[in-house]
Amino acid sequence: MKKSIGVLILFINLLFVGIYATVNKAEVQADEKNISMQELASNISTQRMMKVIEKIASAPHPVNSEEIQNVKSYLIEYFREIGYNDIECQKFEYNDQNNENAIRHSSQAEVFLESTSQNARIDGFGENIIITKSSVDDTEKNLIISAHYDSSAESSGANDNGSGVSVVLELAEILKDVDLSCNIKFIMFSGEEKYMLGSRWFVGQLSESERNDIIGVINIDSIAEKSDLGYLAMISGNKRLDNTEYSEDDIKKLAELNKNRISDLFLSNSRFSLTMAMNSDHYPFSLLDIPAVSIVQDWQEGLAVNDAADVIENIDGERLEEAAEQVFEVVFKLGSA
Repeated sequence: MKKSIGVLILFINLLFVGIYATVNKAEVQADEKNISMQELASNISTQRMMKVIEKIASAPHPVNSEEIQNVKSYLIEYFREIGYNDIECQKFEYNDQNNENAIRHSSQAEVFLESTSQNARIDGFGENIIITKSSVDDTEKNLIISAHYDSSAESSGANDNGSGVSVVLELAEILKDVDLSCNIKFIMFSGEEKYMLGSRWFVGQLSESERNDIIGVINIDSIAEKSDLGYLAMISGNKRLDNTEYSEDDIKKLAELNKNRISDLFLSNSRFSLTMAMNSDHYPFSLLDIPAVSIVQDWQEGLAVNDAADVIENIDGERLEEAAEQVFEVVFKLGSA
């Protein structure tokens, strides 16, 4: 009987040791994950991002121009040099008159996401660049990190959107060898300055299953002009308030009503606030209820975009780093879930 009690006590002791070891191992793994995120974020380079902007914002590069072809070639080569091989160029064509009609019906997905060149004269073309980082897990789930790489015809596009492009490239470099639970698609959209031609085409070509496999979209657009102001997480959605004329307070309420799981992750940082807007590449995804957000800098003092004032001398390297770190933190959380 005494021997049986001794064995039982030994078993209980071993059980508690096992439980403690398991809990302690989980705590260590959590600590290692936090350290890993911090260490990875510390590798974000302002100098690299500034070099990207300097390279692509030397001259205007609107969609359907010779200059944007040079930018496209540079971006593809950049991704290849840092180790990405799964690169696709998605060509789209457009008709200007039909595009104007689509813009007038931008709230109607069946019109806005349709090709503007079908049975019409081709006025120009653009190409989206899609780079895929596959997950170590066997999954079809995709997180999209995007920025548009065209500028307006009157601007070299240092902030709009060399800043967004530089952040996406920097994140691709930092995340290259990081194991994540979802696939990452880095997408460089073209034709945003013609009211999101490229992202509209991309979303319009998605099958139902492909739409369902997108866990979220983080789009980065115009985030680094010198300013002390914070950032906006721009969202859109179908939920509306009862009144038809919106005050500033109503816009805030409407944004809160339409927030999504991606925008919520940015709002934990006090430098970010929520707003409703449809003037960047998150919008076509929002039309299909895909959680999407565009990260932009607060524009209440006005931004020097779409004209000759948008030059690299007005870019703030600290803002580039700040935005890149916050997007990285959100991506890391989503990819570690």
